[in-house]
Amino acid sequence: MNNYTIFSDLDGTLLNHHTYAYEAVLPLLTQLADRNIPVILNSSKTLSELEVWKQRLSLKTPMIAENGGVIRYDDGETMHTKLIGKPYSEIRSFIKHLRKFNGWQFEGFGDWTVAEVMNHTQLKINDAVHAKEREVSEPILWNDSEESLARFKNALSAEGLTLKKGGRFYHVMALHDKADAMQFLEGNKAFGCGQACTTIALGDGGNDLAMLEYADIAVVMPPANGAPLQVESAIYSKLEAPQGWVESIESILKLR
Repeated sequence: MNNYTIFSDLDGTLLNHHTYAYEAVLPLLTQLADRNIPVILNSSKTLSELEVWKQRLSLKTPMIAENGGVIRYDDGETMHTKLIGKPYSEIRSFIKHLRKFNGWQFEGFGDWTVAEVMNHTQLKINDAVHAKEREVSEPILWNDSEESLARFKNALSAEGLTLKKGGRFYHVMALHDKADAMQFLEGNKAFGCGQACTTIALGDGGNDLAMLEYADIAVVMPPANGAPLQVESAIYSKLEAPQGWVESIESILKLR
């Protein structure tokens, strides 16, 4: 059973989308650790945010932040931080230029105070501070037309950037995704078990699609709104997080 590796989104997947409740997963995480089944957070959150959640969830595994753009892992001697994405300062500079030049209406974390991030995300103050410590991606709220959104995407593409839809926000970032980071960790001698692993991935938003399609076993969680993601041969949880996360993993690993 220890040849399983679990990759999990956080918001709306392991954490409840509305309340951020997570306590129901703690007994199962302990059980998985006892069986040497790693649970790797693969999230749009920042490394600073994931460090906090890693402590709350008592995890000792690598972390994948900002939609696959940053990986932090321990090789047994040194803690490594691998940057895949484009630096945040460059992303912010470019999208601010696009907004000013075209008059497009959107707002991002770099525009907001900590209090405004709290208002838009329902995060507590310390978590909101960590959410602003970004390295390779900018979450935005789009307040303009669909036509302008298409033009915005084209302008990003010409600069080597893309726009991914998450549970709450669009994410402006370079051409990387959560599956790229999964592949890196699987092939890393310090951590990965390569083709011997059966990978399980759980997610709910459009930015989870590549991760879910790459995994051997995919679990699609109920979205906060709209229709669930369409992933071939996926397991569809009927329960919201965190209960749906627990039920799905217990069922796959036959722990009940």
